[in-house]
Amino acid sequence: MSRKEMTPARFCEEESRKFIAITKVEQRKEQGQFFTPLGVARFMGRLTPVATEALRVLDPGAGTGILACAVCEYSARRKAIKEIHIDTYENDVRLAELLYRTMEYTKKWMDVRDTKLTYNIFTEDFILACSEALWNRELPPYDLAISNPPYLKISKGDPRAQANLELVWGQPNIYALFMGVTARQLKDGGVMVFITPRSYAAGPYFRAFRKHFFKIMIPERVHIFESRTDAFRTAGVLQENIILKARKAGLTRQIGISTSEGAGDISRSRVFRVPISEALFKIENDLIFRLPINEDESRILDMVDNWSGNLHEYGMEISTGPVVPFRAKELIPTERKGHKNMAPLLWKQNVKHMKLQWPLERNNNGKEKRQFIKDNTKSRKLLVDNNNMVLLRRFSAKEEVRRMVAAPLLQGQLPSRLIGIENHLNYIYRRQGSLSELETLGLSAILNSSLLDRYFRISNGNTQVSATELRAMPLPPLEILVKLGDEISRFNGIPTLEEIDNIVEEVLEAEEEMAVAL
Repeated sequence: MSRKEMTPARFCEEESRKFIAITKVEQRKEQGQFFTPLGVARFMGRLTPVATEALRVLDPGAGTGILACAVCEYSARRKAIKEIHIDTYENDVRLAELLYRTMEYTKKWMDVRDTKLTYNIFTEDFILACSEALWNRELPPYDLAISNPPYLKISKGDPRAQANLELVWGQPNIYALFMGVTARQLKDGGVMVFITPRSYAAGPYFRAFRKHFFKIMIPERVHIFESRTDAFRTAGVLQENIILKARKAGLTRQIGISTSEGAGDISRSRVFRVPISEALFKIENDLIFRLPINEDESRILDMVDNWSGNLHEYGMEISTGPVVPFRAKELIPTERKGHKNMAPLLWKQNVKHMKLQWPLERNNNGKEKRQFIKDNTKSRKLLVDNNNMVLLRRFSAKEEVRRMVAAPLLQGQLPSRLIGIENHLNYIYRRQGSLSELETLGLSAILNSSLLDRYFRISNGNTQVSATELRAMPLPPLEILVKLGDEISRFNGIPTLEEIDNIVEEVLEAEEEMAVAL
């Protein structure tokens, strides 16, 4: 294809390849730069129809401009829009030069198609520039915003975070600031189409953002990339990404959700529709963005949402392991020999599905794993009573079959009155007294089940399993957990995941039949 025959988005793709060829992937990652593939950009462009003859567009973090180009291509095909103005922000001057070439090419391409294109390229920090201008009311509102913002963690003291404290809790990711600032710049009825990680959908770190963002923006359409690598294959992105279309002050009652493995099969995706109340789900003082992709997942949400129990309802608590290894180096010897008064130390590698494996002589990479912690006056505040409890990994590996990996620890299973629990584990216990053996086994089983795994995945795109989310997660009646524990206790050996699912399904179905009979 000759340059004259290239569409703007194709031309822009060529400019992006030039930039990628002369820069190192580490440099791009440091700045959160991940270039949108052509197929994804065109898919996003098709989500942007706005009923107006003169369109004002914002493209923050524009890169070489492929998303702006996709909007222009789609608008030219529709022929209803006669004039487009695009404001782009790109603070990397090298990219800004390529962006200028792209926008000039697009302007000429649009002229031939009887559509006037004007544009600005701002080589300044989008968040700082727009936050200040917004408070001064200097910016006219936009009809449309489209973006693949940078993905980058910044400190809470960063000037960009300080300018938008209502969006921040803990260590913010800059992409959420892009979304929040952009939302303020849209006119009522204005549309934004963003591709970002899914991590903002749930979890404590984005709670403030969700509260602010979904108060003014109503989601209309979401596309989920099921593969963590395929959407941005050349960039080495390992986030679970989604495309969000949302409308400011929108009135939609349903949201359309589609999925694809990656960029290659995005055009073949089908849309599943759910009520907006099912997607934006209020729980306690939080709002979670849940994305079921079919009828089966919608039924799972309905089933689990109707459970009235939770950890606090049953007098249980969940805490994070208090042992932070780099802060307790002098308390964790490499081996037990030569040391007295030692307590077992549990790491995430010790916790398997329904099985606590201790001690471990070697970890996954063959290195010797420290399995003891000194029991003395210095360590006493780090140790917990060796009572019945459920141990749960806080982080799951990307290749794990299930997000939640839980194991029961029964009193007397470890040879010590006190134990150490490393910081990458959560543990569930009873606040007053102790969990019974059957409660411990039953709770471990339900947490390892595919039912709660799918419930968790619908609500959360993270590999992190936070204590906050587990406190709020619905649980079946306590007598059901005890029945599950009884079935597990009679099982010969450690049940497989499939066997756990069969036990959970049988117990829940029996309870449902009994409820119907009554």
